[in-house]
Amino acid sequence: MSTLLLRPGQCERLLDHPSLVEALGRAHTELATGGATQPLPVPMRAAGDTRPDGPAYVPMAAYAPYLGVCAVKLLADVPSNRGLGLPAQRSTLALYSAESAECLALVDGRVITRLRTAAVSALATRLLARPGASVLGLIGAGALATEHVHAFTAVLGVTDVLVWSRSEASARRLDGEVDADVRIAPSVEAVLAGADVVCTLTPAEVPLVTAGMLHPGLHVNAVGSPPRPGYSELEPGALAGAARVVVDHRPVALRESGNVREAVRRGVVAESDLVELGDVLAGTVVGRGRPEDVTVFNSVGIGLQDLAALELLHRRAVAEGVGDVVDLRA
Repeated sequence: MSTLLLRPGQCERLLDHPSLVEALGRAHTELATGGATQPLPVPMRAAGDTRPDGPAYVPMAAYAPYLGVCAVKLLADVPSNRGLGLPAQRSTLALYSAESAECLALVDGRVITRLRTAAVSALATRLLARPGASVLGLIGAGALATEHVHAFTAVLGVTDVLVWSRSEASARRLDGEVDADVRIAPSVEAVLAGADVVCTLTPAEVPLVTAGMLHPGLHVNAVGSPPRPGYSELEPGALAGAARVVVDHRPVALRESGNVREAVRRGVVAESDLVELGDVLAGTVVGRGRPEDVTVFNSVGIGLQDLAALELLHRRAVAEGVGDVVDLRA
């Protein structure tokens, strides 16, 4: 059984945002029309561990008959790692042939997760933002923020960026890492007021964005929260104030998204109000009705997004002869 091992640098070189956006668009359309399967991930935790920040291990699986593959990412979510200077999340992805069950590829999940998260934000923005939106606002200035600027520049041609971060040093570092006009904002409120599209990219436990910060025509991508109900970047009123709330996959959002769960729990958003991204892509639901509407895309990430990115990566690696081939059964 031949399995391709790919290193992070090889993943970076082989993947690009325009191609990822197209692959993700197809994946979400197939999910909406029955061509792909997205099981609900069930976090594994130690028996009796009820701590909100206790370690969790989440198998994120998906099956795509239209590509002839299935995939699984094991996400290790360990919030206490932050206090040790370690990543709070680590993951490994495996891609399998749906026909032969052969393990086709194994990769570390860091690069793919970062790239596909930024690409799906760009995809949602292309569908939901008002025509003429040109200023990108970022709440947070880490690696995911940098990747979002790369994605929005490559896919949407956006080069005007307004950023706020608790660390001004991080914001200045972002300025040096991207080919865009970056302005540092003094507050979250200033980013919301000055941007057409805002991406929240933080592991906030207390919401940063309130309903009063929203302005007509704004689109928000809430993508920073880990898959834990205790984390929220948007207060419930911010979701209630949106004309359209779009999610990756409704069952996953209702289980894993603190933003969505709290808004539903308080009764300001109904489960039936949540629209899946694939429904907008398939044309069964209108994403934005009027230019002055506020729209929100809330994403915690799903296994099908990882699958689509990994299948594209594997296909390109095989075509270019990149990576190390091993026999896992030898």
